[in-house]
Amino acid sequence: MSDSTDQVHLWNYALQVAETLEACPSANAKTILREQMGTLKEAFSDSVDPVENYEAFVLVKLCAAVEQVLIDESA
Repeated sequence: MSDSTDQVHLWNYALQVAETLEACPSANAKTILREQMGTLKEAFSDSVDPVENYEAFVLVKLCAAVEQVLIDESA
């Protein structure tokens, strides 16, 4: 993710996820969080380079880990 436009999309999406979670009913929060983490991971995992943008790489890695925990919890 060396292009600054891609970085803006990633950070805007992360902000949207936070705002969506703040606004959603707590009964739906885990489902929405799992869906949003999966979407972020799918959309950005191939475009982040840990050498060029470590922060974005860490965010995508964190989202993948959170998604997996939520999947394992619901199984």
